[in-house]
Amino acid sequence: MKAFLKKVVAGETLTEEESHEMIRQIMAEETPGFCASALLTALSMREETAAELTGCARYLRENAIRIPVTSPCADIVGTGGDGARTFNISTTAAFVAAGAGVRVAKHGNRAVSSSCGAADVLEALGIPINKHPEELATSLAEHGFAFLFARNLHPAMAKVAPLRQSLGIRTIFNLVGPLANPAGAEYMVVGTCSNVLLRPFAEVLHRLGVKRAMIVHSSDGMDEISSQADTNAILLNQGNQTNFTIKPGEYLRPEECAESLLGGDAQENKRILLSILSGEDHTAKRGAVLLNAAALCMVFGLAKTMQEGVSLARKSLDDHSALNKLHEMQR
Repeated sequence: MKAFLKKVVAGETLTEEESHEMIRQIMAEETPGFCASALLTALSMREETAAELTGCARYLRENAIRIPVTSPCADIVGTGGDGARTFNISTTAAFVAAGAGVRVAKHGNRAVSSSCGAADVLEALGIPINKHPEELATSLAEHGFAFLFARNLHPAMAKVAPLRQSLGIRTIFNLVGPLANPAGAEYMVVGTCSNVLLRPFAEVLHRLGVKRAMIVHSSDGMDEISSQADTNAILLNQGNQTNFTIKPGEYLRPEECAESLLGGDAQENKRILLSILSGEDHTAKRGAVLLNAAALCMVFGLAKTMQEGVSLARKSLDDHSALNKLHEMQR
């Protein structure tokens, strides 16, 4: 570990194999806490490389409790850390995409950088979040939706929780969590907290075997596709990368770009989610959900373009397919 630290402090980068070994040693508690803290801090100060992120994400995937899936699935998730305090856009969009026919293995956790994480709002909705892997596989096969509670499926992460809490800063663990889906999702929409991470994340997802993905960061600072500002995106398709910009005005109605995207605690975000799925909300909150669900429909192959994806997302909301999918999960 000291060799890795010397290398990083000297301005060099770690290989994928070295990053994998670094995380293994930290997880196995084979290295002094002060050394691990110094290395994690040094990495975060100069932005982690694609190789470093891949090594860490690969270790987390290898040591996760796997979901025995039998069919391809998709995930929509963000790194967090954007400080936007929005409602649970990705979780709401996951129900809309599932209602449109996407098989969604939604990976998520309790709140870290916000006041309400995916697990928090789903729990408020009365959806069980502590299912066994076999139950999750059955839910995915029968209902096309499952929530993969990161805390339960990445037991090794519990060992580094005290270290991360004592540091109190963003580390590589914050970035690779969304990349470690226990169902091995091959289709993903991943939001990043910075434009700088778009290309590295595209490279990491390709190295991890993801077939098609959209990596996004909005110009108003969100790790989501925004309904109130342009969003920078990279479409990853079988290793090929295409840069483009998502302009909400090209896909949404004027009212779907207006008002606030702010959320609150679990009860408030539950209210917002239900108002969108029931068709009561036609503000920017609905607009953001439409765009993010459209992206998931697109990467999963149900839509060829964002415009087609938005149409599918609208139908999922308007005919209550998304709401019915939520009700299925509550049973």
